[in-house]
Amino acid sequence: MLIKIIILIGLFHHVILSLKLVNLKKKRSNVFFVNNKILKRNVPKKKYRILSNKNQSYIGSNYIFNRIFNDNIKSNGDKTSELLQRANYIRDVNGIYNILPLGFRVINKIIDFLNKHLEKLNSHAMSLSILQAKKLWNISDRSKLYNDGYILSPTCEESSLSLINQIYNENITIKCLPLLIHQYNYKFRNEKRFEKSLFKSKEFLMKDGYSFHSNEKCLNETYEKYKECYKNIFEELKLSFNIIKKRKKDKMNALESHEFQVLSRDGKYKEAAHIFKLGDYYSNKLDIKYLDKKNEKKNILMGSYGIGIYRLLYFLIENFYDEEGIKLPEQVAPFSVYLIQTNQKSKYSATKISKILNMYKDSMEKKGNISQQKNEQDDQGDDECGNSTFVSNIHNDDKVNKDDTLNNNNDTLNSNNTLNHDNGVNINNTLTYSPLTSNDIEYILTLWLFNTFKNKNVDIYYDDTDLHLSRKLKHCDLIGAPNRIIM
Repeated sequence: MLIKIIILIGLFHHVILSLKLVNLKKKRSNVFFVNNKILKRNVPKKKYRILSNKNQSYIGSNYIFNRIFNDNIKSNGDKTSELLQRANYIRDVNGIYNILPLGFRVINKIIDFLNKHLEKLNSHAMSLSILQAKKLWNISDRSKLYNDGYILSPTCEESSLSLINQIYNENITIKCLPLLIHQYNYKFRNEKRFEKSLFKSKEFLMKDGYSFHSNEKCLNETYEKYKECYKNIFEELKLSFNIIKKRKKDKMNALESHEFQVLSRDGKYKEAAHIFKLGDYYSNKLDIKYLDKKNEKKNILMGSYGIGIYRLLYFLIENFYDEEGIKLPEQVAPFSVYLIQTNQKSKYSATKISKILNMYKDSMEKKGNISQQKNEQDDQGDDECGNSTFVSNIHNDDKVNKDDTLNNNNDTLNSNNTLNHDNGVNINNTLTYSPLTSNDIEYILTLWLFNTFKNKNVDIYYDDTDLHLSRKLKHCDLIGAPNRIIM
């Protein structure tokens, strides 16, 4: 009896602690939990909003890349590129960068973050074909570097205007304008100043937006709104930047443009985004017009607005790392919370709890209280890959109804840990299992905590691997999770 009381007190203590952790999202705090103590980290006073999509949480044993260690990667003078590869964000293969799952998560969060700002401009997301007809570039006098009938998209001024014209069946009227669109797509450029880093490569991911207008006033207003939008993006991400006005016409044939340059660690500002006031250059070249109120054909005025996603990721890593690893803002961090279980025997508890749960389900099925249909994996406790079905059930939010509990079915648990039924006991209706240990209770609490965060829509990474605690802590520091919990 005393042991049960101690376990209940411990359970209550962990529940109270866990409820405090749930408030982490509401309070937007940035804390470090060790042995039930809260240690504050050195972060800016302004707390970041936690952005997360439903079902973005992850169980470490299902993620193979956390067992790939790149401690021997050399920086070659570029610490940012080194961290990106050591943390398994990217992999460089002969100067071509491949995005791994962690990097993909961060890029998707960057896109979600940008969309939050672009929605305020009423810009519509879409995706233009990477493969473009060269004849459009011939018309706009920008195809000198390409010899084939098709080119891989370096930018999309021609194709976006042509697409809008096709959407409106070559009958764009003044009522259709203004129109703002944007996309996140890959670009290919034969850069002369090629750098072997994610900052500047021949293939890269970019957000490019385009606006279409019937008059200069509307174009100017949208241009200024886009400029303010980009300012808000960089300010919210705590990146130091300058806005440089470009007066000379370049290959974009812009009337005016502004370049957003982010401060790098070496003190030289580098380009992160660029917006262009294009005027009617492309409308005139491609002979795509709109009909005004008098049914007369007029040139369409355009704006172009680009921001490099790979470059933005590069700048975020470069500006927010220390000797331990990456320190991303919470809006774009791969996970908001990193949950570490120190118990190296958790896998035994997982198998044990899974078997108990499945035995209980079998018993209830025989009584007719649970559907006869069940997965063959539930009979074994583990699936073919060795993953605990209990973990899978918890992860999929499977629950046992209150009507199916032991008390509501008038079942009793005797001192021999045997589940007896009212209508008599036989070998087929007896559920026998070993007593739960403190390790088992800790495992259940950790799973409960993981699902509490997950159900509260906080993306959490649960490191249930059998790696040593020091390696788990190192991995947490390296990948850029801003909050951690150690059980």
